[in-house]
Amino acid sequence: MAALDPVFEYVELCLDSWDSSASAGTNWDGSTSPTDQIEYSWPQYYFNSKKLVVAGMKVLSAEIPYVYDTVTLKNNTFTFFHSGTTTVTITIPVGSYTGTTLAAALQTAIAVHSAGFLVVWNAATLRFQFTYAGAGVWSISFPNSRANAYSLMGFLPGNLSAGSGPGTIISPTVASPTGPYYLYLNSRTVGSLVNFNLPDGAAQGSGPEICRIPVTTNFGGVIQYQDPDPEKYFDFFIGNQITNFDLYLTLGSDQYQKPLDMKGVAWSLKLGLLCYREATQNLGKRPASMMKGETMRIK
Repeated sequence: MAALDPVFEYVELCLDSWDSSASAGTNWDGSTSPTDQIEYSWPQYYFNSKKLVVAGMKVLSAEIPYVYDTVTLKNNTFTFFHSGTTTVTITIPVGSYTGTTLAAALQTAIAVHSAGFLVVWNAATLRFQFTYAGAGVWSISFPNSRANAYSLMGFLPGNLSAGSGPGTIISPTVASPTGPYYLYLNSRTVGSLVNFNLPDGAAQGSGPEICRIPVTTNFGGVIQYQDPDPEKYFDFFIGNQITNFDLYLTLGSDQYQKPLDMKGVAWSLKLGLLCYREATQNLGKRPASMMKGETMRIK
């Protein structure tokens, strides 16, 4: 790190979800876990002892177990039609999947309403193949909304694919059965104080994001994150103190932006903070390097 102006002091804050003092939320949205586990997925922290006045912040590192569901109660449906039946909503069981296991779940879910369908995952093309051996018109469609299974299955919002008689429908886009390739770290109390931004019209409920974390492992592993440019810090609004704040994770891309259920498993991260020295407010504690009359600036 470059030389630090004597106006500032550098502070690291190490956080573990199990060090939470309280839950930042009271109800799950899209999770099947007990509500008393929400504290470990959406922790609230208190840091009153040092009375830090923060000028800049950066997420330096994180360790996040990949235990969360990529199929939740908010992205697990699509619409299916087969002549001779009414249009029905197919529901995929909540969980985390590979292409092969999601294909099996899709086939089982469709079979409840109409027999004769085969769903296969093509690992070479990263697409699903839906095959029907019988007669009649049939279709797979997705409402024009982001709260359904379109990206998991390789479709677009509002997409409708139809077949007639024996035939096959192939996902028109590459599917993401294992979920998005990155996560967002969010804070409702801190997110609005840093210039980490998404474009207008991005993910539903966006705004509190403070860091983008690539998913570097498969389900059951640990996502390891190191900031690629640790010398750059986000400015805080002048005078902001970190006395209490919340943190939670969401799926990346344009998925439903609600706190991920971390299943009660601990996850951790390290924050770097640039704080105003107490000497800037209490002249009796001014460092010797700060001479009388000296102009203080960020180098």
